[in-house]
Amino acid sequence: MRLYFFDLHWGEEQFLDEEGIAHFDEGSALYYAQRIADRIGRDVDYGSLQVKVRSSEGKLLATVSASAGRGREQFALMGRRSPDVLRHHPRSAVPSAGLETLNCSLRLPGAPGAAS
Repeated sequence: MRLYFFDLHWGEEQFLDEEGIAHFDEGSALYYAQRIADRIGRDVDYGSLQVKVRSSEGKLLATVSASAGRGREQFALMGRRSPDVLRHHPRSAVPSAGLETLNCSLRLPGAPGAAS
């Protein structure tokens, strides 16, 4: 197992990992970095958060940002506190025009009134 370091950078702030964490290989370390970015991305400005992965020799292996899905998740979580915010937002999961389709009644094949 090798030691990898995960430095956090957001805006003008940074936190340098001085202890490191042991991983079997680079792939495992990069997966861990993505998990860090996604988890912390819930709580801070996910757009500027970067996790820089260094080897035990100090070589920069990768710079990882929060995945795009986290931005949408964060936006949805904000909407829970204020439901009207998402109602007609351009980035909402369901466009306003699609709401009419979702509100239609479901008819099962063979049910009275169903199209044959």
